[in-house]
Amino acid sequence: MSVPHTIDTGLQPERTSLSFVRTSLAILGLVVACLRWLPPSNPMALVGPAIAGTLVAGAAVHEHRSRPLRMTRFAAESATPAIVTGGFLVVSVALLSLSGLWVLVH
Repeated sequence: MSVPHTIDTGLQPERTSLSFVRTSLAILGLVVACLRWLPPSNPMALVGPAIAGTLVAGAAVHEHRSRPLRMTRFAAESATPAIVTGGFLVVSVALLSLSGLWVLVH
């Protein structure tokens, strides 16, 4: 008697997706804090957080929209890393850091 082969999709892709969303929300909180506490007298100080917020929002939307496709690929064992979402988050953190350094220098 043979046991039917079932594909176990597992929870790993869902956990990864949720961690990207949590990280995006944390970075958005940092963006809001930067927009709140950076000196308003210098409009250039607000450009970096505004761009970073846009990138993070884009990462969250991309992550939400690509989750079903990645879950399907993971079930078929052809998953690829979420490079776009990770790249958006890395660039946004680097941009926030550079904005903070620019405020300190000027």
